Amino acid sequence: MFKFSLGLVHAPVAGMTASPKPYEIKVRTFIFSCDVIRAFPRMRLDTASLKVWSQVIASATSSGAHLEEASAGGSRAQFLALIRGALREMRESHYWLRIITATQLAGYERVAMLVEESRELVAILTTIARNTDRNR
Repeated sequence: MFKFSLGLVHAPVAGMTASPKPYEIKVRTFIFSCDVIRAFPRMRLDTASLKVWSQVIASATSSGAHLEEASAGGSRAQFLALIRGALREMRESHYWLRIITATQLAGYERVAMLVEESRELVAILTTIARNTDRNR
């Protein structure tokens, strides 16, 4: 099992000091999901902000859930399908975070590090999917 302390082992939401990121993809996506939830504005939100933030929270947490399920075993085909699902959800998270920034929705000033982290996670998951597909 892994040990980590949220907010201390990664690049957290804006305003906190960046620390080294974990190498384990499941830990990194878990931390990313927690950071997305922490970045959610706690004020009353307009309709667009609420809709987009709901989408990014759903996709970020779903990506991590796919990775948890992929590590549970099963066939290589199942593993690849779940990794691809995690990748799709992370791409969606990246999209919604960019929407928040581009349209300056509520909390936009807190998502710059999340946009970068989601981009990095997309690249990592793409590599995992490609390597798994090649080695079938």
